Amino acid sequence: MLLFRSTFFQLILPFLMALGILTFILSMETVYRLIHLIVERGVSVFSVGMMLLYRLPQFLSVTLPLAIVIACVVLMVRLSTEYEISAMNAIGISIWKIGRPFFLFGFIITAIALSITLWLQPAGYAAFEEEKLMILKTQTAKTIQPLVLNFDFPGKVLHVQEKDENEELSGVFITDKDLRSDSMVTLADRGRIKVRSGERDLILHLEDGLIHSQGSTDNYRTIAFQQFHYIFRPPQIVTANEGGHIWGVPTNSLLQNPSQSSQMELFLRLTTPWACLAFSVATIPLGLINPRRGRSGAYLRGLILVVIYYILWLGAKEMTMYMNFRPHVLWMPPLLIGLFGVYSLYRSNLNLQIFSAFPNLKKKPG
Repeated sequence: MLLFRSTFFQLILPFLMALGILTFILSMETVYRLIHLIVERGVSVFSVGMMLLYRLPQFLSVTLPLAIVIACVVLMVRLSTEYEISAMNAIGISIWKIGRPFFLFGFIITAIALSITLWLQPAGYAAFEEEKLMILKTQTAKTIQPLVLNFDFPGKVLHVQEKDENEELSGVFITDKDLRSDSMVTLADRGRIKVRSGERDLILHLEDGLIHSQGSTDNYRTIAFQQFHYIFRPPQIVTANEGGHIWGVPTNSLLQNPSQSSQMELFLRLTTPWACLAFSVATIPLGLINPRRGRSGAYLRGLILVVIYYILWLGAKEMTMYMNFRPHVLWMPPLLIGLFGVYSLYRSNLNLQIFSAFPNLKKKPG
């Protein structure tokens, strides 16, 4: 029991250090974009901090398995180089018993990762999108200033004569940023910017205006309107992965949706965390080294294991998306890594039983 407890607690520090470093590295791009909001657009530090907090579960779902690999390999290498593995095997402690703290640690991290992918990650992403919409609404109102050309909207130029305290616009002018022969120029007496939460776009509601355009046959046309909705994409304040809005769908909703994309997302949330347990099993034999040799071999084997897992994961994902395989194939990567770990543990335990702890010592004859 003392050995079990000691090994278990020795895993915590390298795991937390690896998790912190990997999460920081993965979040660097998002941190850079959020800092840009503070510097360039004057967004409050509190809003930016909340957006980063909302994205944290998404980062952790990726870095938790990698931190498991680093922590287990580091500890196994230390136990091997200090002859603790050899000493424990000499007194009859098998590699299976040595690995019990690793198994328990991997199972606990798997449970934490499951809670993140099933509940915290979709809730965090949904909250991130809501916060982004709030920033978009406030920043759009701030950047549209009277008598100033506004280039925030992709491909468009916006100019207004006046803007009152209720965000009502007067003397609105809109045209393409790069004028062409088929470009339209829109003029309106009044206008107002609205953000649509469901469609996640902007509407410029115009009243009493005129649209000027020139056709391909050099026919100049004008279209008068009383009300006109000008819909366009919002300024790209914070980018998100294409098609990533399904990340914000609650898991309960995915369970009730039989579509391919929903089922794939559901199985990704269910299967990915089990890589933590699979890695905790597979890295134990990978970390066993000869104390007289260098440690780099163990770290290289751990890196190769991670690369193989993600190749399998990408292959399973591609099979589900493009080859019409059922989403159950996403169980394949953690299952294969886990089976490889069990087989490697069996062989390592067999080798430790055959060879003595000090193979260079030979019995003298007679």
